[in-house]
Amino acid sequence: MFAAISDDAGVVIDFEWLLANHAAETLIGRAGLIGQRLRGDGGDARCAGLFPVLLAGLDGPDTRVVSASLGGSNRTRWRVSATPFPGGVCATLIDLGPDAPSMAETLAAALERSAESFALFDSSDTLVHTTGRLKQFLPELADLLLPGTPFETLVRRSAQMDSGLTTETDREQWIATRLAHHRQTDKPFTLRAQDGRWLLVSEHAAADDGVLVIYADVTPMKRNEERLRAREAEARAARRDAERANRAKSEFLALMSHELRTPLNAVLGFSELLMSEAFGPLGSPRYRDYATDIRDSGEHLLALINDILDLSRSESGRMPMSSEAVELNTTVAQVVGMIREKAEEAGVSLQADVARDLPMLLGDPRAIRQMLLNLLSNAVKFTPSGGKAMLTAAVMPDGGIGVMIADTGVGIPAADLFRIQEPFERADVTIARPTEGAGLGLPIVKRLVELHGGRLELSSELGVGTSAVLIFPASRSLPRNLCPPLPVLPSAVR
Repeated sequence: MFAAISDDAGVVIDFEWLLANHAAETLIGRAGLIGQRLRGDGGDARCAGLFPVLLAGLDGPDTRVVSASLGGSNRTRWRVSATPFPGGVCATLIDLGPDAPSMAETLAAALERSAESFALFDSSDTLVHTTGRLKQFLPELADLLLPGTPFETLVRRSAQMDSGLTTETDREQWIATRLAHHRQTDKPFTLRAQDGRWLLVSEHAAADDGVLVIYADVTPMKRNEERLRAREAEARAARRDAERANRAKSEFLALMSHELRTPLNAVLGFSELLMSEAFGPLGSPRYRDYATDIRDSGEHLLALINDILDLSRSESGRMPMSSEAVELNTTVAQVVGMIREKAEEAGVSLQADVARDLPMLLGDPRAIRQMLLNLLSNAVKFTPSGGKAMLTAAVMPDGGIGVMIADTGVGIPAADLFRIQEPFERADVTIARPTEGAGLGLPIVKRLVELHGGRLELSSELGVGTSAVLIFPASRSLPRNLCPPLPVLPSAVR
């Protein structure tokens, strides 16, 4: 309980403790409160908000929450309820616990813990507030990052400390650009700090025509970008070197193929001349056998050289490709006829199934024939006696044309399916018949179908067989009524 103390004019200037229990003395932090003046070290020093509540309580009941000191920077909250009685007030004090920080204090503390730093300028571009982290970002400005510092002063200090600005003209130009950019809030930019860090600076309009400047450390991102650009440059250089080496290889192979074909054609011509005994008998029959061996070996070598030449041309982009309407029934019949003798010798059954109303295929006739011949030859080559090799063609769901060559051969290991599509690579399979070749058939097929905008799809299972599918895009399909097909020989496909 408190008695009101008034001056000569009747104005209440203090309160005197009339009654105080132990709990009140504990809150005030002083024993023997009775008889003490509130403003005479009877509690006012600890809680300056207590006097206004007691003063208001003289006019009627009043309850308020006030802040009280616990010593040092520690504070607590009291709920004070005051009720008048004659000559004074009766007050109840309740400790509510530590004093809650204000919204401004909470926001300031949160900003200090943020990974970004902030600077707030008023309408006259004078610094109002900044976070401590900004001094870490910009140590050269630390002594100027105080309330009241003009923005231009900070900019001029930055220009003076920038080693990249070597002349006064450069510095003034940079200062003018930075000042003009200051209130363009839609254009973030990066700033290189003196310690080498990169800061992303973005400026935003604040209340009362102020500006909030946000600085974010983006050094890791910048370094990643630099490493990525370096890797991209290395990759481009490596790709250029690889393409240059590939062109040189292709040109060399093409040149050597031409150089080899001339003498090889002479060898083939003379061997056939000896076999025909055009100028009389050779004598011993063994000479004729030798001439046959020479011709067979020469033809095999010529086929290999032609494959190398085709591959080098396709890889260098110098293979001439025509665009004609190709009748697949006719082409399939030709290919089956060319491979039939070899299939019969190997004991492999050939089957072909091409719809009569299949659209015409827009492409290079020679290249399409070579693709089918290479794939069907492989099917026969890797199929044991008694097996089958099949060629079918149909319209794909997207309107393109698909041609599949399948066999019941030895199959290809799954690990080799991609490898064998590279030049000079062969599958790790075994078969009783010798499988001559340099591993160029599939790479040539793959390149030729890609030149037509299509793709080659391989699937295989060991001991079951292999299927190769040539898929041509819908743009390669032509209505049959645009180009009447050539007649198909019915005896060629059986």
